[in-house]
Amino acid sequence: MSRTFFLICWIVFLALGSADILRAQTVYNCGAPENREKPTIVEVVLSKKWKDRVEEVKRSFTEGRESMKVRVKIFPFLDPPANMGIGKCVSAEEARLAIREAIAYNRGIERLIMQDILPHHWIKIGSTDLAEISWIPVSPEDLARLSDPALSTDQFQDLYRRLATMKEKKLPFGMGSEKREESR
Repeated sequence: MSRTFFLICWIVFLALGSADILRAQTVYNCGAPENREKPTIVEVVLSKKWKDRVEEVKRSFTEGRESMKVRVKIFPFLDPPANMGIGKCVSAEEARLAIREAIAYNRGIERLIMQDILPHHWIKIGSTDLAEISWIPVSPEDLARLSDPALSTDQFQDLYRRLATMKEKKLPFGMGSEKREESR
């Protein structure tokens, strides 16, 4: 019986499934018509001192920009992490605004979040919902390079991806790390 059941399941799988269905879609086109109009979601985690000024923080992101939606969370302890993540479909203008606001409202930016694990149209500031292994240290000089208004969106995104890439492979169980070879 189990052998027959397995054979029937295999035949149904082959009949219904094809190579196109089994292959995961790995390319996301930010410029596609269905993706172009998606709003940028900004998720900001703030310290308790901003609790009474949440609307002011939201306005600083959305003033003159209807394409940005802001979600504010209050960190229950002293200060949230000084990290930031920028999705691959966020424009350079929106990202530079977020960098300025993260510096103003969240003590600065010390780490960038790896882009591969972020939603495409999201900006995360002070995020605590992603593993610390995905936070890559960033220098003030590199942050200044990201803030350069001369960068186009493609140039900005390329620089962000390079800066938010792991420089060394972390070994399990506290065994240290080893340098990764440069891929570019």
